[in-house]
This record gives sequence, structure tokens and C-alpha cells, in this order.
Amino acid sequence: MGRNGAGKSTLSKLICGFETPGEGRFLLDGRDIREDTIRQRAGRIGYVMQNPNQMISKTLIYDEVALGLKNSGLSEQEVRKRVEDTLTVCGLYPFRNWPISALSFGQKKRVTIASVLVMGPELILLDEPTAGQDFKRYTDIMEFLCSLNAKGITVVMITHDMHLMLEYTPRALVFNRGRLIADCPAAQLLCSPQLVEEAALKETSLFTLANRCGIGQPAEFVNRFIQYDREVRSHGR
Repeated sequence: MGRNGAGKSTLSKLICGFETPGEGRFLLDGRDIREDTIRQRAGRIGYVMQNPNQMISKTLIYDEVALGLKNSGLSEQEVRKRVEDTLTVCGLYPFRNWPISALSFGQKKRVTIASVLVMGPELILLDEPTAGQDFKRYTDIMEFLCSLNAKGITVVMITHDMHLMLEYTPRALVFNRGRLIADCPAAQLLCSPQLVEEAALKETSLFTLANRCGIGQPAEFVNRFIQYDREVRSHGR
């Protein structure tokens, strides 16, 4: 989280190797990866851009997801199994031979995630994963990312969406002018007027309500409200 120009996207590019740090280290499982090439990092770190149309280069879904495995040394049979397994996980297997042009924006987003997931990453970075989507597609994408996280894949998101952060993330990293100014639970962040102002975020209406009602622990109130809201909506699906 953080205002425009705070350094969020720059950090992602540094992690992926698209830009080179002037100082410091990047540790993955305790090993410094600064000397790893972009291709070497891509085997463990996946990056999904905000607009799927900027990532897609093939006509068919299957070919797009298989593209990253080209020249990987895997046999054609191994590539097919890996691609089909990934498409199944992403809910795209029935459409594997469809042209990508026939898909909705949200489905294209899944294709780009699948093209990253097929490489077997331990970490996926997503830039504004729900931008430009209606509430149903927003929810579908986020529940899908939660299912990947439950399988052991770390999911990192760059977002300006306060509700998304409150509902889905247990941890918020806040940047301002290239510095990390907070590392805390999302509800705690949005219940801190000082951090909200410094990072140019928007105070959540739940925090405003808690204050007006004289609730002594606003962060706990926000967490309980979000949890209850999710449970109600999940039962209504």
C-alpha cells in the first residue's frame, strides 16, 4: 500500500530482477538472489501485471500458458501434463483450446496467472489484481488467489483498494517516498490516523463508526465486521 510514486511497483521490479538495486540484499529462503538472472528468478517468482492484455502474446489459451515452458528441457508430454494440470487448478481446462479473444477480462486475468503458475513459483506478485472488475469477478479472483495461498504459494498484491486489503490480507506493508513506514495487520493500519495520513490512504468508514460509537478497540471491531460480512456473503453464493 501507499500513495502513487511511493515505491511499490519499483520494489516488485527489483524483486523480479527487472531493475537492479544500488545497495542492500534480496533474500529468498535465506539466499541472496541479486546475482540470479530474470529467467532464474522466474522459476520461483511470478509477476502478474495489472492489464492482462499487456502480458498475452498467443492466440489460444493452451499456447499462452505453455509459452513459459518453451526451451525448458521438458518433453512435450511433460509440458502438456503441466499445462493441463495448471489449467485445471485455474478453472480454465474446459476452455484450453479457446481463443483468448473470446474470454472476459477476468478470465484473461486467470490466463495470465496460469501462465505464471505453470512455472511452479513459490511467490506471486500481482499489481492491482481486481482493477476494472465488477464485484462478482473481483470476488472470484480473490477467492482463487486464496485457494493458491492455501496450497502454499505466497501471494503479494499491490493495491489501492482498502476493502480488498481489509478482507483478504493478514499483513500490510506501507510505503512512502521509497521507505517502508509500516508492517502490520490491515485493520490496525486503517485504524491509525497518523499512518493513513502519511501514506495518503483513506480512513475506513468502519473505523469512523467505531469512534462515533465509542468502541475502545476499533481494529478488533473492523476485523470482526469484515469476517462476519464474508461469512454472510459466502452463505448467499
